[in-house]
Amino acid sequence: MAENLKITQAQTESTTEFGRAHSEKLQVLARGMVSGLYMLVRSVKMYDPDNAVFEKPLTQLQDIINQIISKEGRLELAGVKDSFYLNGMLVKVDLNAIDNQRYLLAEMRAKDVGGITVNKPITMAELKNFVWIFSKEQTSQVSEEGLANRKLLNMKVSRFSKLRERLSKEADKLENPGDSKVDRKKYAMTVYARAVYFLQKYLQSVRDGKPLNSSKALRIVQDLVDIAYDQKTHFLGMTTMKREAEYLVFHQVNVCLMSIVFGSELGLTKPQLRDLGYIALFHDAGMTTIPEELATKRGALTPEEKALIQKAPLISVRNILMEKGFTRSTLLRVVTTFEHKADFGTAVRDSRGNIQMIIPKTNLGVFAKIIAICDAFDALTSKRPYRDAYGPEVALMLMWTEMRNKFDPELLQVFMRVFAIQPVKVLSKRQQNVSLSGM
Repeated sequence: MAENLKITQAQTESTTEFGRAHSEKLQVLARGMVSGLYMLVRSVKMYDPDNAVFEKPLTQLQDIINQIISKEGRLELAGVKDSFYLNGMLVKVDLNAIDNQRYLLAEMRAKDVGGITVNKPITMAELKNFVWIFSKEQTSQVSEEGLANRKLLNMKVSRFSKLRERLSKEADKLENPGDSKVDRKKYAMTVYARAVYFLQKYLQSVRDGKPLNSSKALRIVQDLVDIAYDQKTHFLGMTTMKREAEYLVFHQVNVCLMSIVFGSELGLTKPQLRDLGYIALFHDAGMTTIPEELATKRGALTPEEKALIQKAPLISVRNILMEKGFTRSTLLRVVTTFEHKADFGTAVRDSRGNIQMIIPKTNLGVFAKIIAICDAFDALTSKRPYRDAYGPEVALMLMWTEMRNKFDPELLQVFMRVFAIQPVKVLSKRQQNVSLSGM
């Protein structure tokens, strides 16, 4: 009865098999499928799948699955780390649905189910057999054919316990690269180089007036998140790589890396880090349309030149809006890209010009506040035609004193601790200056 539905084993921690280009139509169906599965798995804890309450959601899920089969010729939903992939494409869920996705992944892995494969249109009975696996009455171990009294013909259920053993061995190899063919640092450098190469092509397409679809970089960002989540020190070293002639390219990649590391220390989930890194990777793309002589000008800018520079964020936003489809994720990208250029607050200074307090101007988003800090730090520590690069200690001193109104002060203090710049002492609210040791 379920000959067209196949259950595949839980995937390994590697995402090298995935990375298909973004398709907004498939994304809509994928999100609907994940949402439908979540609702069914939650409901089956309270009701039997034969209950009438399941009729409508099962019908809706059946329709979504069969639409995907009709469009793609097959359906393969796989759970990898904290995300789902549909036919090799990363499924992007809204921030308010992340907890639902995590719940569904946990329930599937608790039953040794890593994904679903469908090759032909399916029936309600087939879906019911699958949902029964997660029912509250089901306490026995699921065999490769499914439940004993509800066999899943031509299906395969792989045990997650075996997969966990394999993952543990792979993790040991990564922690001891001398004993493994996998060198984590070299892999990190490879992913960094891929990000730089993609940004070079993307910025050239923006200058040509035909921006590439930025979603093609999602695979790169996911790899960056995976590496940073385990070994942030690899990234903190890579962000020192600069090339003055291609400042904008390296700047955006470095801000992406810093944002991911910073965000992970703030407790963001991997899907949130992926969204943050994705936005940060293109946060300053509009600057590539600014004439080189203006972007590297020595001395003060005229009012007309300042106005031209201020248009750069709008160009970045325009590029996002030119891409196909408009979702909540798109809205988040637009708002964050625009907001990160806004000052956090207004500085109240004393008679000597020292900042006494910061009065917040508006309620900026967390992503925008994170990117603003990373953006300024990388810019200050980069050599430009009109000045040499500041050392990290001096950069942080400037950010904490003269530029402090531009950043969320609490996040800035966390940033200083995360990047472990030892000479800089994070001061209490009563202190007014930053002290630099050894100077």
